[in-house]
Amino acid sequence: MIQQASWQAYEFGITCIDTELFRPGLACCYLVQSGDEAAFIDTGTRNSVPLLLQVLEAKGLRPEQVRWVMPTHVHLDHAGGAGALMQLLPKAQLLVHERGAAHMIAPQKLQAGSLAVYGQERYQAAFGDLVPVPEQRVVIAREGDLINLGSRVLQIVDTPGHARHHYVVWDSTSRGLFCGDSFGVSYPELNDGLQRFVFPPTTPVQFDPDAWHTTIDRLAGFDAQHVFLTHFGRHDRVAEFARELHQQIDAYLGIVDRMATQSSPEPASLAEHLMAHSQQVLSMHKRLVPPDEIRRLLRGDMELNAQGLVHWLQRKSA
Repeated sequence: MIQQASWQAYEFGITCIDTELFRPGLACCYLVQSGDEAAFIDTGTRNSVPLLLQVLEAKGLRPEQVRWVMPTHVHLDHAGGAGALMQLLPKAQLLVHERGAAHMIAPQKLQAGSLAVYGQERYQAAFGDLVPVPEQRVVIAREGDLINLGSRVLQIVDTPGHARHHYVVWDSTSRGLFCGDSFGVSYPELNDGLQRFVFPPTTPVQFDPDAWHTTIDRLAGFDAQHVFLTHFGRHDRVAEFARELHQQIDAYLGIVDRMATQSSPEPASLAEHLMAHSQQVLSMHKRLVPPDEIRRLLRGDMELNAQGLVHWLQRKSA
């Protein structure tokens, strides 16, 4: 049975597509239309590609009208489908950060690293094999680059913090920032309290809190009306998000530093502390989600966040 795509149309020719990673509402990508041209910002995994093509057809677009495929960074939930998608979009170019381009051209190392984390069966179910992108179809994205798409111009913003190979796309037409992971994670199921719940994905191995604080301030300086998150969807309280994300990064550092004064933190124990912190924040927000449901939604994130924080602490202490 063919899976049906789940998507939501926003204004300004922007469509949010659920890439169906692990569960609905966890990860998405965006189709941006301008005139007779289109771009995908992030791609999901190889397993997501049929969903993207369904939405392209539903919007009345042909594959050859897609001009750009723009993974914000090369983590597999954002770029794992790039190579397979490019095979089906004959006129598209892949716009990728200079630090991530080699992984898109020759993805063997990227896939091997993920296989080591997930194991063969879980990896294949979630991500699928990576497809290399021909080097001649790869364009390097650098700070300040202006990308033409129909009548709109997209600006590239270099945004280290979550990863050194991360960029964000500023779209002055919608006054929106396509943020990948640079403006945090905020799941729909946890967002009907007094304020939205957002947290930093401190996943291995390039978490850099100082750079991330600087990135958040830079993005806030665009005076955006919207941020489009890969995890998940459009959010309009941009200044509130920026403040909360600053606070959460500092809270994470406080947790790991306090643990480090007693012993070298273990990822499993740290993940439990991060989960308890998340539950406390949600309680302060008056979000009445049962604890078991919070654990279900956040368990994988907190485990990865703990691994990234331990790796950061080891680098800092070296």
